[in-house]
Amino acid sequence: MSAAVEVRAMRREELAEAADLLAGAFAEGTNLSSFVPRARRHERLRRFFTVAGEIDHLPHGVAEVAVGRRGGDERLLAVAWWHPPSPTGPDRAPVPRSWRELSTALAVFGVRRLPAAARSRAASRRARPAEPHWHLAYLASRAEPDARGAATALLEHRLVLADAEGVGSHLESSSTSTIGFYERLGWRVTAPVRGPGGRSTTAMWRPAGGASR
Repeated sequence: MSAAVEVRAMRREELAEAADLLAGAFAEGTNLSSFVPRARRHERLRRFFTVAGEIDHLPHGVAEVAVGRRGGDERLLAVAWWHPPSPTGPDRAPVPRSWRELSTALAVFGVRRLPAAARSRAASRRARPAEPHWHLAYLASRAEPDARGAATALLEHRLVLADAEGVGSHLESSSTSTIGFYERLGWRVTAPVRGPGGRSTTAMWRPAGGASR
């Protein structure tokens, strides 16, 4: 019997589990992982997402989870971190905004890869639309039967609210394999985002109500 899926706000005490899930999802084949040395990569990424959650997504963004309920037990199945619409437009600062963020970036990327990671971050920020929008920063789901449909439920929950507000949403896909998933939810490819060393991601935009086919 599959677990019933519930979508709700992420609790602060769930950050460690969410950061571990995100670290596993982004450890291979993503733009982010290409800047992180292979040695202790999962540990480095777990630190990256822990600090990002503590200083950005929990206090200033929207962090949501899909949890599975079976009997009296609850288990985190998927996580989505968003930046909400800003009336002044997206923050396009290309450099870390605090000493803690800088020290974390050095520990995660290392001295040699940090400049390239910073250039990639700047390119991503420049690619964000000027109009107010929801920005899907990170999404991860467990690769197991009980988690099937959890990521979709998580995104649909936020997109219903965005549609009611009349606000579009933006994301970048690191892998061509995920583009079809996002297209089924109403996003459409807008342009490649060129990063350092030939790296690129795919910018996608979803207008309020979703794009028509």
